Amino acid sequence: MGLLARLPWGSAVIDIMGHMRPDRRLACSIAGADFAGRVGLGALVDLPLQATRALARFGVGFLEMGPLTVAPVAGGRIARDDRTATLVFDQPKENPGLETAVRTLQRLPDVPVFIRLAGDDLSDDDATTVIDRLALRATGFILQFRNSTSAAVPIERLAHEVKRRASRLVLVSVSADAPAAELSALSDLVRRQVIDGVTLDNRRFDEAGRCETGRPELNALRQAVRLWREKLPPGALLLASGCVHEPLDAVSLMEAGCDLASVDGGLIFTGPGLIKRCNEALLFPLLERAEPDERPTRYSWFWTYLIGLGMLLGGIMALVIANTRVVMPYDEMISGLSRAEIAAINPRLLHFMSHDRVTLAGTMLAVGILYAMLSFYGSRRGMHWAYVAIVVSSLAGFLSFFLFLGFGYFDPFHAFVTAVLFQILLMAAHCDLPPYRNPIAPELTSDRDWRLSQWGQLIFILHGATLILAGCVISSVGMTSVFVPEDLEFMHTSAEQLTTAHPSLVPLVAHDRATWGGMLIACGVCVMLASLWGFRRGHRWLWWALVTAGTAAYLTTIAIHWHVGYTSLHHLIPAYAGLGMLYLGGALCHGHLCGGSPTSSAV
Repeated sequence: MGLLARLPWGSAVIDIMGHMRPDRRLACSIAGADFAGRVGLGALVDLPLQATRALARFGVGFLEMGPLTVAPVAGGRIARDDRTATLVFDQPKENPGLETAVRTLQRLPDVPVFIRLAGDDLSDDDATTVIDRLALRATGFILQFRNSTSAAVPIERLAHEVKRRASRLVLVSVSADAPAAELSALSDLVRRQVIDGVTLDNRRFDEAGRCETGRPELNALRQAVRLWREKLPPGALLLASGCVHEPLDAVSLMEAGCDLASVDGGLIFTGPGLIKRCNEALLFPLLERAEPDERPTRYSWFWTYLIGLGMLLGGIMALVIANTRVVMPYDEMISGLSRAEIAAINPRLLHFMSHDRVTLAGTMLAVGILYAMLSFYGSRRGMHWAYVAIVVSSLAGFLSFFLFLGFGYFDPFHAFVTAVLFQILLMAAHCDLPPYRNPIAPELTSDRDWRLSQWGQLIFILHGATLILAGCVISSVGMTSVFVPEDLEFMHTSAEQLTTAHPSLVPLVAHDRATWGGMLIACGVCVMLASLWGFRRGHRWLWWALVTAGTAAYLTTIAIHWHVGYTSLHHLIPAYAGLGMLYLGGALCHGHLCGGSPTSSAV
């Protein structure tokens, strides 16, 4: 992730692939600081700051860094216990040093950052150096001491130094099992406005200095949050650090009384979408339930829905024509070849053109199904990802209009339809997206269905990427050689014979191929983006959209090949494999997408 973020456009790729930015309704102001969300990223995930630029784009409301020192501290071994979802750090004070931290902060997006300072390991001069160098970018400093009770004087001195030199928030890190004396001492510091709050850590240290962090400490951390919230003065900032391995963990910590919660090992054990899922769980109670009363033409979903219906109608018309006369009158007019003349050139040529056009029609049906369902069930409910998936896919489809010009073939009917649909797309871009509404509560735990769905989601993402690649290949063939060896074998002819038979014949066939390739690219983009962004428990409509669209495309493709006798196994393997991927992915994610939300009452 760190390497990707350092590459040109790498950060944009992370944003596009993840679509994880917190909803604006999650923004909050606490202790005078503004946060885009209440769930952030703990320091233990990236102690050497190798991927912080990337991780800052994972939907975080804030970041923790450190404990930082002036000179670098070498790292140690990190062990993971999958049974207990626990990480063990031999060297929890690993950090790349002040200079690297400064450069990292300068390249971060605009996200609040808490800098951890190891008070026991910093001299007064080093502490002031770190504070001065990081003050402009830091939102606050978290002071770490091995024993906060006995370090009351150093804490107060360092806190005064932060306030005097940087005027930033000051928190003190304490263990979740801190004694009552520590609570009393820190509450007094908050009351006297020496510090602004407390960070409750779930970290446990052994005698060798190793640090252990994991989900087993969640109950203790939650109880500590409840206790400290009762004892701390009103307005004190309370940050719970660690133990968040499921969205339910973040929800329960917020309900217990913490203002902010940070994720560390949970991102490793549960996956990179954890913070996004936590944000969705916290957003759900804030959502509107009623549908907007305004006329649908005001909203973008109405216009993208029309595009979907137009593609469906066009696909049905193309399917009927391709299975009857194959060649339209305007094809005969433009090419100067009648249907009878085409058949006379090669007895299998019309069958070949029918196979191309039916396959194109099946892809149009798939795109129409996807656009219509993403519009009606997705963007109509304010789901921004559904709107973006349709728009990006549509732009890919419209750009493909120019592909068949590679052979000088201009299709006026295709141009007319493209112009009409493009104006509808402009209307969609001009209109508003409705307020976000989700009638089904997000999943709060990672159950078996969710885990299986991760594999299904991966298959659908790969499926979409494969369709894009196939579309690029087919478009390239359509603009260059036009025919592949299996095509010529089916027609018992050669490319030279077809080229010399009539000057307009190859451009006519190339026009179909290039159009089909462009439509495959549009379909692949829609499948890939919808799969990347839209998998949520209870989104059965997305499951039906993906499976129905894929079935329509693959079955029409396979059926027409068998109907015309073009049954080359080598040629049909991609269609068989694609259909297999479709149903395997659908089977794996069915329980998750088509299931209810059994934990919705906990939100």
